[in-house]
Amino acid sequence: MSTGEHDVATVGLDPAFVANLVGADDAVFDGFIGTGQMSRNARFQLDWASGSGPASVVVKIPSGDAGTRAISFEHFVYGRECNFYESIAPLVDVSVPECLAVHFDDDANDFVIVLEDLAGSVQGDQFREATPAELRLAIEQAAALQAPVWGRTDHAAFDQLRNDAETRATAGSEMLSFFIAAAVERLGPGLDDGILELLQQFEANAAAWTLAKSVPTTLVHGDFRSDNFMFGVAPEAPAIAVVDWQTVALGLGVTDVAYLISGGVSIERRRAEEAELLAYYRAQLGARGVSYDAAQCDRDYALTSLHGVVVAVTATTLAERTERGDALFTQMINRHGRQAIDLGALSLI
Repeated sequence: MSTGEHDVATVGLDPAFVANLVGADDAVFDGFIGTGQMSRNARFQLDWASGSGPASVVVKIPSGDAGTRAISFEHFVYGRECNFYESIAPLVDVSVPECLAVHFDDDANDFVIVLEDLAGSVQGDQFREATPAELRLAIEQAAALQAPVWGRTDHAAFDQLRNDAETRATAGSEMLSFFIAAAVERLGPGLDDGILELLQQFEANAAAWTLAKSVPTTLVHGDFRSDNFMFGVAPEAPAIAVVDWQTVALGLGVTDVAYLISGGVSIERRRAEEAELLAYYRAQLGARGVSYDAAQCDRDYALTSLHGVVVAVTATTLAERTERGDALFTQMINRHGRQAIDLGALSLI
């Protein structure tokens, strides 16, 4: 996807319908659904003049917060998701809602994604611990995302996700210092013992950490957690669908699994179950033709535990501020930070 205005051909929808959503006033949207903080989702009921089609769709648009919207375009957050649905989703097996139309206009700081309405599904909740069945469903989807392109990320669809490792390390380290300071100022009183020290040590080693895991092995969702899963409750609904592809990237696939396990359950339960769940992940990859050495997987798992810390402190600054958001990001920093401490992540840099 190039910068500037770009449209993906609509599937069964009048292009005028999509065009009328671009830059539309909030009054056009009959309320918003979900818990997104970087963007917004609204459900539309549809009447078809001829033929047949879905009774409703979900429309995704930028955040209503001017600051969040501007920085999300600046860092290609929205462009990543548009590019995923247009070019990457067809290459992988992960369960996602069908994308019916996309409009992306970088110059005007606007985008619209029209998606299948998973009305027979319910959104996961990060504040409710994931069940063992939910964790395994998610791990199966991680393998379905990653295995088809494992070690094969030279496809043109991934061009937007590639960048120079040294440049990324330098820029990322500088930005992380800013994000950590802002997160501590906002959330500091809620951080557990030892977490502030971890953040300070990580800040000093962030560039080296980026280089230590710089080999782009496969696709990574990047925010692989319950809030971004739709669990089927109706007979016709998929058991699980993965949404919110604004952080998709190239990297170590086990990043998503470390993030899922640490963020999805209590610290105590994570300690008790992570070895078994990691073995299940390797088995799922194996069933799809990918062999992942157990010792290497364990090391990568420990190293990428710090990804959750990065996501949490970054989102604290970038996302529109809400009470739920502050509670969520505090929980995330504490859980992912404790995982990194338990696994000795900093010693692997």
